[in-house]
Amino acid sequence: MLPQAQGTQAQGTQAQATQAQANGNGAPLTDAGATTAQWQAALRAVQSEFAWQLERITLSRTGLADVVELIGKSSNTLSASDAVAGCGRGSRVDGPTILGHVLGGTDRGQALAARASRAAGWHGDIGMALLPNLAVAAMGAVAICAHKGLGDVLSALPALGRRSRGSPHADLADIVRRGCGAGPYAPAKLRRTVRRRIAQAADFPARGLISWYGQFILLRPLARLMRTLMARAGLARAAASDG
Repeated sequence: MLPQAQGTQAQGTQAQATQAQANGNGAPLTDAGATTAQWQAALRAVQSEFAWQLERITLSRTGLADVVELIGKSSNTLSASDAVAGCGRGSRVDGPTILGHVLGGTDRGQALAARASRAAGWHGDIGMALLPNLAVAAMGAVAICAHKGLGDVLSALPALGRRSRGSPHADLADIVRRGCGAGPYAPAKLRRTVRRRIAQAADFPARGLISWYGQFILLRPLARLMRTLMARAGLARAAASDG
């Protein structure tokens, strides 16, 4: 994510996280008994998973087009602080829809809710109840940064007339999906540019398929194993100190 946007989003989270409502089809933050600090920790966990999933999805032309369209639906005319706070009032897509697009399955949603709960120190079903709002907040923050980054691409789109779907992002998604170019952007350059701007917004490296596959096969499982071992070591030390 862009450094300036990160600073704005962090400030907005501190100031307005307690105002989160159930617009994402999740539980209100105050009703769930969650604090602002817990919300921030859970949101970072969701953003990290979204970054990985968006990197994976955008490797294909169709996936990249789907993400562009999702960004358009998640675009928020409110401030970044409102988006990160989970208000979702400007979003045209709800939390479950975002989770379906990004994660693609209920099991992954439950696993992400569990990770968010561990990061926030939540117990019970709080993580699952707030996951839709967290998804709206995470995708809203990506949409704000991506909209700014994609500005020059969107302005280069030709007038589509009757073929227009009524939204610049939806039009761009159709152009990418069909493997076409736009204005000064040849087809391959258009895909690279769009993916690079989304990568900057979502904070993932704009690497190719081979590099991503190596990360998926080798480094990510190793990182998870190290986290598990560290957690077990921490529990063992705690047990030893109690004894």
